[in-house]
Amino acid sequence: MTSAIVRGRGVVSPLGSDLNSFSRSLVDAAETQAVVARTTRYELEYLACHASGFEPADRFERHELRRLDRAHLMAFWAADDALAMVGDGPDPERCAVVVGTGFGAAGSHEAQSEAWRDRGPRAVSPLTLPVVMSNSIAAHLAIRLGWTGPALTIATACASGADAIGEALWLLRTGRADRVLAGGVDALHVEHVVTAFLRMEAMSSRLDDPGSASRPFDADRDGFVMGEGAGFVVLERDDGSVTGLGTVFGYGVNNDAHHIVAPPDGGSGAAACVRAALVDAGIEPSDIAHVNAHGTSTSRNDAAEAAALADVFGPSAVPVTATKAVMGHLVGGAGAVECIAAVLTAQSGDLPGVRTLSTLDPEIDGLIDVSSDRRSIDPGPALSTSFGFGGHNACLVVG
Repeated sequence: MTSAIVRGRGVVSPLGSDLNSFSRSLVDAAETQAVVARTTRYELEYLACHASGFEPADRFERHELRRLDRAHLMAFWAADDALAMVGDGPDPERCAVVVGTGFGAAGSHEAQSEAWRDRGPRAVSPLTLPVVMSNSIAAHLAIRLGWTGPALTIATACASGADAIGEALWLLRTGRADRVLAGGVDALHVEHVVTAFLRMEAMSSRLDDPGSASRPFDADRDGFVMGEGAGFVVLERDDGSVTGLGTVFGYGVNNDAHHIVAPPDGGSGAAACVRAALVDAGIEPSDIAHVNAHGTSTSRNDAAEAAALADVFGPSAVPVTATKAVMGHLVGGAGAVECIAAVLTAQSGDLPGVRTLSTLDPEIDGLIDVSSDRRSIDPGPALSTSFGFGGHNACLVVG
């Protein structure tokens, strides 16, 4: 199958909001970026990984800062950086935008709901709907660029960013577009979202040790740390005439059809998704040099993912890392930022360790080759996995 060339890439993340900082911190981070954040209501405490180096006032006009959501600004920032790497492109009608997001403009939605409740209907901004509608980020990006091709929004929870890149690959393959800006974003340090995750007991409660709270595959993991960020890539069809910054070889997508928030024991859906991605890329399991795992640091997900990887590759047959250990969970942005991380690792051969891994879960021990130590790996394609609430599975083969 035809691959897609990565012509540009940009990130906003707790590891940095430019490619140099992100790449350096990915491997060298001495600590996670988690800090204890205290909300203004109900004395609620939770752990948060905030975007590093992201200063919206440095780039955006006052009317943008006033009217748009933090998620919009993160998406614009990462997209602008990705687009700055490419020159003039195809005609606007041949250019597409695909955005993945779990919650969209969650902060603006909460703010306008509070305004209505506290001060009445006239306090609600007449610009609310153009900001909080689910397709708003994709629409605003298309307007900013003047691109009149497809402008799509993917909402598959934590798989959204990976699905956006995968769907972009398919747009290129089917000839619906010649250039696609694709990625994912979420900015969810928002009280009602955080409270809901806390009520589910999905987030870590390790308030006394925030730097080690996100512990993918560890025996003492107790949930994820909420992050925020965006990742975007500019993709074009690989016709052999262009040298890019990376390659998207294949995409697998399916659904567990099992439970709204829990994967099936053994990770059968995830394993099928990995296999689909490998087939789509036209490669064998033995060709994969490393896996950037979804690795949420939740009990059920990590166990199911480890079982799935062992099923496809064999027990401990491929080096595995999990970048949520050092940047938290970016939700809709996770799959896109982690895809970029997987490309960087595949190209450098420098595999980040899961820094917070202390004692591997006995149920996972022997299933995957994961370490807290930084390692060198052989060159070769990488697999980036993303699994979301609703049973959504998305896997990308990149390099």
